[in-house]
Amino acid sequence: MRPFLAALRDGASPDAGALAAELSDTLPLLAALSRTPQDPQWHAEGDVAAHTALVVQEAYALAEHEGLGPDERLILLLAAALHDLGKALTTRQAEDDTGRLRIISPRHADRGRSYLAYRLPELGLPYRVMYSVMALVGHHHDLGRTLQAGTEQAYRRLARQVDLRLLYLLEIADVRGRQAPDRAGALENLELFRLGAEEYSLWNTPDTYPGWAEVLAHELAPFSTTYQDFVRQQGILDYEAGRLYTPHEAVARGFRARSGFPELLVTCGPSGSGKSAWVAEHCPEFDVVSLDLLREALSGKRADQSVNGRVLQAAKEQLRVSLRAGRRVVWDATNTRRDFRGIPLRLGFEYGALTTLAVFQPPLRTIFERNPARTHAVPAAVVASQVENAEFPYLPEAHRTVVLDEYLRPVLQAGFGAPELTDTPAPGTL
Repeated sequence: MRPFLAALRDGASPDAGALAAELSDTLPLLAALSRTPQDPQWHAEGDVAAHTALVVQEAYALAEHEGLGPDERLILLLAAALHDLGKALTTRQAEDDTGRLRIISPRHADRGRSYLAYRLPELGLPYRVMYSVMALVGHHHDLGRTLQAGTEQAYRRLARQVDLRLLYLLEIADVRGRQAPDRAGALENLELFRLGAEEYSLWNTPDTYPGWAEVLAHELAPFSTTYQDFVRQQGILDYEAGRLYTPHEAVARGFRARSGFPELLVTCGPSGSGKSAWVAEHCPEFDVVSLDLLREALSGKRADQSVNGRVLQAAKEQLRVSLRAGRRVVWDATNTRRDFRGIPLRLGFEYGALTTLAVFQPPLRTIFERNPARTHAVPAAVVASQVENAEFPYLPEAHRTVVLDEYLRPVLQAGFGAPELTDTPAPGTL
């Protein structure tokens, strides 16, 4: 970890400008915040940089008031400094219902999170800190949506992706750090959210599905770990979609899969992040659907994008064959965009497969250093485009998510309950 960040963790209180200056070599988008306007009706304080400066100061006060530990302090302060980074990528003017031009920043939380995904690893942060910062940035608008939904399912879905207490504190700082007529109402809504999280026993706890683990462990003890994973993960997704309400129902719904089910692993990462090498080493018994190999077979060139339509159809049919046969199969492609990886994942769900996302997250420098040495190097501009347009995965996209670092080691595994950080794969994970 950089000395500046270590000092921040241990109690230093630099202002937002100093934070931006220290991080600008890794996060150059920070320099654009002072040039990014905001709608004066909701942000009379000024541009995004002005708002961020106020939010950071509020975060210092909240960290002190709440007695946050060193890691939690660092997480909250970095999230405060970076929460609106995506506005520099998404801000534009659009007409409202009355025809008046307004300043909007659609999906800026999601874009900011994805921007950080391959840049935060450059800072040497502990993995828990890094993923927590990404989660706060990506979900900082979901607190309001969860309160509006008001259901226990919505709260649990959010809680297994982000610490609700830290999210609440970030949003307190966010609201206090702007000048707008709805501030008082927004702060009241945050208190209602906190009360809901406490009612569902989701406040300041890593156990997002209390009681489920014990029931499922008892009911599924005689079965393989892979089958246990399948029932647990499908049960959670079904619960969050309102299709069931108890772990006992999850066990009952998984009965048909006891006779067998296919497994689908979908890779996700820019060219040069190590996907194919990892698949070759760790998935020797899997069928492999490789879009690069199909493109080469159809046109003679891996880089020939003119045959993409034919490649996709051939890949989907190849995947269907493996899924229908109940086999284990890998869909090996970059899949950095959500719509692209959604194609195989939807097929996996339709065929009753256990789906796993293998996400490759090396630092940006590693991606560009590796690429020229590859047998099939990709133009640097193409790799840069993949990174800039990446949509980093969210947990509900698949049953399980495994994130690998630059050394192709699993550093985060997520599925049942909350994400776990690890240096080695859990038994039966792949």
